[in-house]
Amino acid sequence: MSMRNLYGGLVGTKVVVITIQREDIERRDLEQALASLNRLIDSREALEASNGTISLMVSGYDNDPRELHLIPEVRAFFQELDEQFPFWFHVCTRIEHSLRMIFAMLADLEPVALDDPPGAIGYQFSNDDLNDFVGQRMIAMRALHATHKFDVDESERIADLVISYFSNVAGA
Repeated sequence: MSMRNLYGGLVGTKVVVITIQREDIERRDLEQALASLNRLIDSREALEASNGTISLMVSGYDNDPRELHLIPEVRAFFQELDEQFPFWFHVCTRIEHSLRMIFAMLADLEPVALDDPPGAIGYQFSNDDLNDFVGQRMIAMRALHATHKFDVDESERIADLVISYFSNVAGA
């Protein structure tokens, strides 16, 4: 008897945590992160195995009171990483924080005062930023899939899941 994945494409058959260390961020050393990520997409077999399996973590900022997307060196690191690896929609799970985190690192976020609790600050983004982010990474994912002759129906299913994920983010 085979076990069915209850999350139907939101998460792959396994979840692998890729942790990016503060030391690498401060040195702007992308090598280790890129090596880990590029292994996930270097063949059709790798694509099939890595579909929706990655959860990204950033280590070393636990004592920093700022949110990660507000730390300039973290933003710069992810912006450079994204320039070389725009394939997040294929490899990241479509159910947890990773895709939202990447978007927050790349988007222009504007601070806004919140009513509850009084004095709290939230951040808003423009729908154009979200649409550009999704559109550009969707193009990258589809090109990657075409290069490795990845299943077209599965590619469309992933695209639909990503659109649904970000529809929920925009509505949240």
